[in-house]
Amino acid sequence: MNIHKDQSWGFASPLPRNGVVVRSNKELLERITSYKREGIDLPVFGLLGGDLWRTLGGRNEETRLYKENATTVDVDLGCVLLDGKIYWFCAHMLIGKKFSGSKVFISNAAHYGKNNPAPKAHPGDGKFDILKVELSTLQTIQAIKRVQTGTHLPHPGIKYERVESKQFSFKKKMKIEIDGKRIGKFQNVSLRIENEALRVVV
Repeated sequence: MNIHKDQSWGFASPLPRNGVVVRSNKELLERITSYKREGIDLPVFGLLGGDLWRTLGGRNEETRLYKENATTVDVDLGCVLLDGKIYWFCAHMLIGKKFSGSKVFISNAAHYGKNNPAPKAHPGDGKFDILKVELSTLQTIQAIKRVQTGTHLPHPGIKYERVESKQFSFKKKMKIEIDGKRIGKFQNVSLRIENEALRVVV
């Protein structure tokens, strides 16, 4: 059951003994991809770094994960089909180049490194926050200066929507990055949310 306005989210519970501690987007993504491709149920993950950890207000204290007052939450997982091959992501996906040209940013978490491109994104609300960006070079530079604080929105060159699923088909193959990792170039993109598919402790 996803979150609703004024509803509490998460509960106090420590990381179980068979839980897996991860410290970055890359580590979490690699673990999840491995389990998913092998058809193994996902374990509970203890987060000590990465954009999902940052969005959830995590602290860099491993001992806290095993305490009774540690915060356990069920978050959504992104699932994407890229030219027929399936991938997963926890925090975000970028279609296009970071600093030039048209791009699409799909977020399940508010943070992207030190930046806050999707300030309203919540990893447990059952929706993606999607930003379609059409900016000139100068506008891009100006927006980058404001993206750290999340004050780049609203902007006439950035279309914002929240969806449970989405499909894109591009005239040419586009660069795609998942949770900060370059995946390759693809032309057809099909997204969907796996509701509360991931349990994490912070």
